[in-house]
Amino acid sequence: MMFLRLSRLSAPVLCSAVILIGAHAAAQNQQQQQPPKPPNPFETVPQSPQEPPKPVQPVPAQPPAAPPAAQQPAPAARPAGQPPPNVIEAIEFRGARRVRQDTLQALIYTKKGDRFDEDSLHRDFMALWNSGRFDDIRIEREPGKDGWIIRFVVVERPVVRTIKYEGNKSVSVSDILDRYKDRKVGLVVESQYDPNKVQRAKNVLIDLLAEHGHLSATVDPQIRRVPPSSLEITFKINEGPKVKVGNIEITGNTVFTDKEVIRAMKNLHPIGLPHSILFENLFAKTYDPSKLDEDKSRVQVFYQEHGYFTARVTDAMVTMRKTGGQGMHIPLFHPNKPGTAADVNVTVEEGKLYHLNNISFTGVKFFRTPEALMTPLFGMSKGDVFSTAKLRKGLENMRKLYGDFGFIDFVAEPSFDPMADSGLMDMSLSVDEGHQFFVRRIDFSGNTTTRDKVIRRQLLIDEGQIFNNRLWELSILRLNQLGYFEPLKAEDAADIKRDTKTNTVDITLKVKERGKNSIQLNGGVSGIAGSFIGASYSTNNFLGLGETLSLSSQLGTRLRSVQFGFTEPYLFDHAVQTGFTLYVQRYNYNQAQEASILAGTNLISYYNALGTQNLLNYVQNGYGGTVFVSYPLKRSFARLGLTYGYNISNVKTLTTAATNYFTYIDFEGVGGPNQLSGIRTSTITPSYTYNSINNPINPTGGRELFFSLGFSGSELGGNVNTIQPTLDAKYFHAGLKKGHVIGLHLSARMIIGYGGKTAPPFSRFFMGGENDVRGFNIWTISPIVYLPSDVASIQVYNSDGTLRTNKGVPVTMTIPSYQVTFPGGDTSVVGNFEYRIPIVGPVTLALFADAGLDKLLFPSQLRLNAGRLEQLNQEFPQAGFTGVAYIQPGSQQLRTSTGVELQVLMPVVNAPFRVYWAYNPTRFEGTLAAPIVADKSYFPNTATYNNAVSSIGAVLPYSVERSAMFRFTVGRTF
Repeated sequence: MMFLRLSRLSAPVLCSAVILIGAHAAAQNQQQQQPPKPPNPFETVPQSPQEPPKPVQPVPAQPPAAPPAAQQPAPAARPAGQPPPNVIEAIEFRGARRVRQDTLQALIYTKKGDRFDEDSLHRDFMALWNSGRFDDIRIEREPGKDGWIIRFVVVERPVVRTIKYEGNKSVSVSDILDRYKDRKVGLVVESQYDPNKVQRAKNVLIDLLAEHGHLSATVDPQIRRVPPSSLEITFKINEGPKVKVGNIEITGNTVFTDKEVIRAMKNLHPIGLPHSILFENLFAKTYDPSKLDEDKSRVQVFYQEHGYFTARVTDAMVTMRKTGGQGMHIPLFHPNKPGTAADVNVTVEEGKLYHLNNISFTGVKFFRTPEALMTPLFGMSKGDVFSTAKLRKGLENMRKLYGDFGFIDFVAEPSFDPMADSGLMDMSLSVDEGHQFFVRRIDFSGNTTTRDKVIRRQLLIDEGQIFNNRLWELSILRLNQLGYFEPLKAEDAADIKRDTKTNTVDITLKVKERGKNSIQLNGGVSGIAGSFIGASYSTNNFLGLGETLSLSSQLGTRLRSVQFGFTEPYLFDHAVQTGFTLYVQRYNYNQAQEASILAGTNLISYYNALGTQNLLNYVQNGYGGTVFVSYPLKRSFARLGLTYGYNISNVKTLTTAATNYFTYIDFEGVGGPNQLSGIRTSTITPSYTYNSINNPINPTGGRELFFSLGFSGSELGGNVNTIQPTLDAKYFHAGLKKGHVIGLHLSARMIIGYGGKTAPPFSRFFMGGENDVRGFNIWTISPIVYLPSDVASIQVYNSDGTLRTNKGVPVTMTIPSYQVTFPGGDTSVVGNFEYRIPIVGPVTLALFADAGLDKLLFPSQLRLNAGRLEQLNQEFPQAGFTGVAYIQPGSQQLRTSTGVELQVLMPVVNAPFRVYWAYNPTRFEGTLAAPIVADKSYFPNTATYNNAVSSIGAVLPYSVERSAMFRFTVGRTF
């Protein structure tokens, strides 16, 4: 038997060993031609890593003593004249536990049945070693029945079973793994152990800790074997003290102050309120040496942007000093903890202020007078201060201008000739216009559901036209607004193949469809108000045609509603959007239940004691629908629309008091058409919409403006006369860091009656809930008013204070009073602010602030009708009712809410699940006390009068608006 062994210690001299093996084997072949003897390619093996390998003669009787060595015992005895055939009978692998036999067989070149060849085995040996899977390899050979049996004996490298980090405080494990991924370290669990990767991981860790201010951090990787063949790697981290940026001094500056120059150092300057006197330097940043070089470049760019073209930073010195531990201690602002500070001194050489002198263009062929482009594109003309910021902006504007005419390979290279003596700058602009390209073909990929025509109609460029970069970017924005696909970027959304021979491009737009369904759920349970559950479903790409189908419903004790809508974005393949909505609604009003909700306690039994027929209980039914049409203004994000709606609302009374109530008063106590006979509203609404928001579900930029003016009148077939203007605006912009988004929303509405009529109550505005002011319950924000009424019934007492009865039945009497009601406002203004911070994947954290005002701007519109007022004054002449509603002081104040919201965008439902906590700084807290109008002379005695005052004029605490709220919902506020 013979063998060749290679361990990790012999690896450095492997190449020399292979060369010597081959040379010695060749010599053996020449010397042993007369008596044929099987060649041995493994005679020469390195004895140690310090000495070069030397040839060793085969000694059949005894093996060599050194551990990695190659030896060849004498072949097994055979009959004279019958040596083993010089072919490979079998190939075996031993010692491999994790690597499959077929994988090992695939790594080598020699196969069963091949002629035995030492060079081939050398090649197989190297192939296995270079795979990096083994720490030791040995080849054995023994004669078989029909040839040689080759056996590869391997020792596998250990596997990294676990990786631990101890002592890391300023960086998390996820931060470390992300940095490994960025730097392509390759050290992961279940991978084979590689000391080079461990060393690289150590270096990356030290760099990461340095970025977090731990310049003296040490990392000690410790290896522990886990039987049978695994390793545990533990990185022992000693972060050391964190280094903060101390004092920053600027030397050599005469034009700009230290503060102005320091503001340009984005990485190192303190955190605070810019341009403020007291709060500009609130918190020191962590010192990172690599960031200092970036800030040096920023200082130079700052000077060049202001005309000092030759300005440069000549030196930057850093001095470390110990800080803290003594003196005053102010939590958060001045913790005064012991630490280390890095004082930075930056030396600048400002140079001269340069003004633009002459500019020349070379290579410009498309424009006849390129000099005329200087002022509109670059914002500079002869004699102006030469600014590199304006130059960069001008080059970008020039690139876009050429791109509008199909020159998509346009390149401009500026060169400068500053004249230090005069402070003038001559600039030449070398232009390579490239070819003017036209669109030959537009194809689409990835749209498995959406039809090609749905995508094509959003594109502002067509086949045969000039490839216009600006129109292409607008086309991508229009596609993103649909919400059918994952967000597209103009530079990455398509594969554009140029053909310079024909000056044409073939465009393949690559899209990835997203979930087209949106689902929203809400619900609640209350022992007083009952329960409700709501759900809505919509699909914005029905059958891949871009049509929208929606269905929403709410089923509850108080309110039941169902709404169905359909929208066709392109009617008959023309840019005309049309659609309709249908709805039906049922509202159950129970006076005892509403009073209990108002008071925050269960008063149902108390009200029921007054008699069911004396309570104001009724059911309000409504149904109707709308149709709409809109048309886009050419090549813009604006649309003009027209909507017509017709709905009917009526009331079914459940008690005698309710029947009398609605017979004489309208709109729950205010003037207008009577709901017993039905309120018919016929409305026509022209509208204007501008929308450049880049994504309807998760926007990161753009703005939207909507304005409409609704007109309802008897001229249109209804009995309601109102005018309702509406304004809604949204704005999204990038936040302070990459990925952050700032969102603003403003909504204002107003409704007013005309022609002697007022707005119906269901058209007035209520606020509260996740759609406007998040910290309040749904529809709980409304002006609180008191209206004249005669539905108050009290029990009569005798003079001695005992209850007066008639045949055992308590005697009651009706008295004039004011009844509390929540009519809603005629003017509503809501403002929302959100700062959205992406956390990971679809999870976003949002800081929000809401403010809402629900107000009766036209209180004269809230009054009793003349017939009901006359009837009350005839019944109670001493009351002197005027018909004007009495408004509860403080109920129209501004409501505000602020808090934090966790949003999880669910791709299946295409809407974010939200959990938010809100605190309400301003809310209405007080008591409700209806005005007392009953005269004492109206009552039979003092006891009955006192009872009336205590019951009708009772002071009720108003506790509906809470100080804080925690809620789960689905959807967005805006």
